[in-house]
Amino acid sequence: MGLAGMVNELMDRILLGYILPDNFYPGQSKLHAIGVYGACYKLSMFMALAIQAFRYAADPFFFSRAADKNAPDLFAKVMTWFVLTCLSIFLLVSIFLPYFGLLLRKPEFREGLHIVPYLLLANLFLGVYYNLSMWYKLTDKTVFGTYLSIGGAVITLIGNLALIPVLGYFGSAITTLICYFTMALLSWYYGQKYYPVPYQIFKISSYILFAVILVALSRFIETDSLPMDLFVRGLFLLIYPIGIYLFEIRKISAKLS
Repeated sequence: MGLAGMVNELMDRILLGYILPDNFYPGQSKLHAIGVYGACYKLSMFMALAIQAFRYAADPFFFSRAADKNAPDLFAKVMTWFVLTCLSIFLLVSIFLPYFGLLLRKPEFREGLHIVPYLLLANLFLGVYYNLSMWYKLTDKTVFGTYLSIGGAVITLIGNLALIPVLGYFGSAITTLICYFTMALLSWYYGQKYYPVPYQIFKISSYILFAVILVALSRFIETDSLPMDLFVRGLFLLIYPIGIYLFEIRKISAKLS
C-alpha cells in the first residue's frame, strides 16, 4: 500500500520529465515545467496538512467506537463534517489563489496556478478515501486497501501517459484528481457491502458542487483596486459559511433547543 501510494505521489513528476513533448511550453524546458508543477503542488499542502491531522485522530476514534450500535450513523456524520471543513480550505485557497500564489517566490512558477484548485480537490478526495478506509480496517479486510492503492497507481500511470503529451502538467493534475476520486468511489462501493454506513452522498455531493461553482465564478473577478478585489473575493468566500449555517448549524441548533 505504501509503495503504491508513493507511485501516486511521485510518478507524475517523473513522467513529466520523460514524456512531455519538447517545446510544449514555448521557450521553456521540461525541467521548468516540472518546477512549475512542483511549486503549485505545494499550495495543495494546506489541504494535505489538514487531512494528515485528521488521520492521526481518526483511526483511534473509529476503533474505539466500532462496537457501538450507533457507530455507522456517527461515522456518516464525521464524513459530512470532514468534507465541509475541507471544502472551506478548498474555497479559501482557490478564491484567494492570486494572493496565495505570492508564496511562490519565483514569479515564473505562478503561471501554473490554474492547476491548484484541481490538486486541492484531488487531496480532498484523498481525505475522503482515508475516511472511508476504516471499513476494511474494522472488518479485517485490509487486502482491499492494497487492491485500491494498486488500482490508483495504475490510473496514475495510464492517466499521465495519456494526458501529459496533450495537456502538459495540467494533465497530471487532472490525473491526480481522477485517481483519488476513483479510489474514494470504489472504497465507498465495497465498504457498503462489508460495513454499511449511511453516508449522506447527495448532501456531500451537493456541497462539493456548490463549492466548485463558487470557485469557477470567482475566476471572473476583475477589479481595479486591491481593496475592492479583496472585498469581492471575501464576499464569495462568505457565501459558503452562510450556506452551512442555514442548512446545517441552524437545523442542529433547532433540534438541540
